[in-house]
Amino acid sequence: MDTYLDNFKKLLIEKNSIVIITVWLIMSILSILLYHFYPIFSLNENQILYIFSAASQVIAAIYGLIITGYIFLRNELDRKAEKDETYEEIISLLKTEYFYSIISITITAFISILMCFLVIADENNQSLTFLNYLINVTIITIVITLLIIFLFVIKILNPNSLEIASDKLKEITSRDKKNDKGSLETFLQTYNTIEYILDKYGTDLMFNNIDSIQIARSKRVAKTKLADVLYKGEKIDYELRNSLIELITFRNSLIHGSDLTLSIRDVEIAQEILNNLKASLSVK
Repeated sequence: MDTYLDNFKKLLIEKNSIVIITVWLIMSILSILLYHFYPIFSLNENQILYIFSAASQVIAAIYGLIITGYIFLRNELDRKAEKDETYEEIISLLKTEYFYSIISITITAFISILMCFLVIADENNQSLTFLNYLINVTIITIVITLLIIFLFVIKILNPNSLEIASDKLKEITSRDKKNDKGSLETFLQTYNTIEYILDKYGTDLMFNNIDSIQIARSKRVAKTKLADVLYKGEKIDYELRNSLIELITFRNSLIHGSDLTLSIRDVEIAQEILNNLKASLSVK
């Protein structure tokens, strides 16, 4: 499951990178063609110096504010995950998306500022054609940077961001994409039994002198970690460990998502995992 989720994150990053580069290339080519055939603006020396020096300063200031806000946002997400471990995988996906956005903003902001400096430095160059091409591409790069920043701000301010991330996790962890109305009650009953077994047997391996399940639950250990503890303690095999982590992730994304429907196959798989867990731990 870890590998599957990591692959999904990498695919998401690659897809977004391709979109950004494609949009930048198309807009840059259109801008150059527009200048070549029908130039709209003609800037003098003072306008070039003022516009691009101001643009570089504005982008640098906005970037500093974005980084500051991002640090506070990550801390808030970490606190939420600590308070409720069922948000762990969801917040992990959100942090990956946010971190990618920060990388994109950093790269485009650096390129934009660098290109602004090149325009200012090349302003006295005798080759006006090259300068004008550079100005057009620089303006497009600045626009792309501001657009990425705008989309990032909208994304982090979205009150339904956790639900959206939960729906994404549900989509990649569901065994049957048809969602043919499996019983939510049966699924949750099966999962609660699995959770009880993980709490009881997993915490026994982690802590000493735990006499009751209530004390074990008060430890607030993530269920995915308990599954990993049972695997490292050689109580379950690697395949069952992965199945448990995938099931835990699916359940958490289900209850925090916008849609509580699941497939019959998801319910059956939960029961199969429970049976395998009981057999591995000799639970009756």
